[in-house]
Amino acid sequence: MTIIEQGVFHIFRRLRQFYLNHLKRKMFNKIVVLYSTVMIVLFAIAATLVYQYQEQRILREQTDANLKSAHVLNIYLSRQYEGIQNIFQQIYGDATLSDELIYFLNHEYESYLKYRLDLYTRAGEQRLRSFNTLIRNYLEQESSARSVSIYSYPNNFYMHISRTNQQLNNDAGSKNKWETWFARREQHSWDTMPPNESSRSSGGSSPRSYSYSRELKDPWTLNRVGMMNVEFDARQISSWLESRASVKGRIMVLNAQGTVIYDSEDEYYGQTYPYRLEQEKAGDWVQLDEPSKVNILNVSNAGLSVVGIVSQSLIKESTESLRTGLILVTLLFIAASFAITVTIIRRFSKKVQRIIRSMNRIGEGDLSTRIQMSGEDELQQISRRFNDMGDRLEQYIDKMYTSEIKQKNAELVALQSQINPHFLYNTLESIRMKAYFVGAKEVGQMIYSLSVMFKNMVKKSTVVTVEEEMDMCSVYLDLFRIRYEGRLETEIEVDPEIQNASIIKLLVQPIVENYIVHGFRPLDDNNKISVHARRAGDRVVIIVSDNGTGIPEEKLAQIRSTLDKVLQPPDKGYRSIGLMNVHERIVLNYGSDYGVTINSTAGQGTEVRMEIPMLRKGETT
Repeated sequence: MTIIEQGVFHIFRRLRQFYLNHLKRKMFNKIVVLYSTVMIVLFAIAATLVYQYQEQRILREQTDANLKSAHVLNIYLSRQYEGIQNIFQQIYGDATLSDELIYFLNHEYESYLKYRLDLYTRAGEQRLRSFNTLIRNYLEQESSARSVSIYSYPNNFYMHISRTNQQLNNDAGSKNKWETWFARREQHSWDTMPPNESSRSSGGSSPRSYSYSRELKDPWTLNRVGMMNVEFDARQISSWLESRASVKGRIMVLNAQGTVIYDSEDEYYGQTYPYRLEQEKAGDWVQLDEPSKVNILNVSNAGLSVVGIVSQSLIKESTESLRTGLILVTLLFIAASFAITVTIIRRFSKKVQRIIRSMNRIGEGDLSTRIQMSGEDELQQISRRFNDMGDRLEQYIDKMYTSEIKQKNAELVALQSQINPHFLYNTLESIRMKAYFVGAKEVGQMIYSLSVMFKNMVKKSTVVTVEEEMDMCSVYLDLFRIRYEGRLETEIEVDPEIQNASIIKLLVQPIVENYIVHGFRPLDDNNKISVHARRAGDRVVIIVSDNGTGIPEEKLAQIRSTLDKVLQPPDKGYRSIGLMNVHERIVLNYGSDYGVTINSTAGQGTEVRMEIPMLRKGETT
């Protein structure tokens, strides 16, 4: 295996180990990775869209600014052209001016001066204006014009007029050079002024200048007699643009032949622009030195074109800071989003880990474990359900444990009570017979009732019929009715429909006993207790009511509170152990939907209501 293959295998193994340790078994880490990936993609898309929008906006602004500069320069050149044409209109529109100029071009300068002097000396003839004055006025008004030169074809001389001086040059060079220069100027009305030509016209001028040339003809013969050349300072264009527009990109001025007479970047000045510009491509991307947006404006009828160029590199340069800013902002948002996500996920992860630890403790047998969770989210609901489950599980175990203890105690009591019952029955029967023999019939009756009660109580069966339970209760009350000699009135009524319904043994007797112990009034002869058993739907309802001493309100509230505490030991000092025992036995055997309720008024009596399911003997809930 090569070193590269070993390196790739090592990286793959590390990635797999990282996945197994940090992602495969950790849901929240997966969420963080997935969420972070989504956010990175979304932020990247958003940043790209914003960048593209801003790039288009900057391109549009740069192009509009370039077009505005082109419009401003177009107006400037149009004014220059109109100013020059105005000179020619004035010259050819005024016969005296045109005659003076034609005379100047066709004669020697001395003859021209004599001609001017003769005009001034003629009677009634005053000449206040001349073509010289007209040109000087033009130079005063047009700040961009540097000078005006008038060339004479017949006499091979020229006059150079500037704001400060006027110069006549009779030695203009060979005639061949003049003809070559004139031929070029005829083809190029607008052209640059190279240094050699500027020196010829003005004795030295700015290397960045351009001129407009037009031939002068005799209006009467139409013969070509000379040429007028107006020289302009190219620096004035830059000053004009800077004062009236924010120049973006490159601005050029081209003549009809494609020669650049002005270039804001001084690259193609005086040269023929190497790229072909077509009006129909204006506004589109055009391949020049680099892809560029081009705006082209024609200067009225002057034969000039103003070209505005916005290069792609200029756009990129303008958007570089935007791109850097967007990258930084995007990274900042991604980092902030990741930090916020990790913080929130860690909070939920800690909650989940707390739930897992609590479940492990429950699994180890610590049923007292509870989860304290703040908030109102799903994890808080899970913790609340977990706590409820722990409570129910603990109650169920306590219930089963208490039921088992009670069952063992009942078996122990039953075992202890089985002390040769036949011996006790025979003994009681002997005592009853002796009582009858001596004439104590009531004593015999009481012994008989006691014997019947004892026989029923020691029976092993814990489930009897309602009729048997009521008979047991009747025997018990007969004992006390005989004992108190007419001071106790009893009433027992059973609905025939429920006589054969099953009931746990000794449910009614403890209720009656509570009345005898706590509610019976020994000194009064109007004591009464009633026991009624009837059916209510799928339930058997047994009501034990009396007119005894009743229960005070505070004590009644305590009894009801104790009855609500199912399967818990009664409060200390609570005397109605039999009532609580009956309620617990009903709940243990039939469920919490059944049980005992009590109503009482002090001094008026008590009513105990017992509800159990309607079951035939042998049936279970």
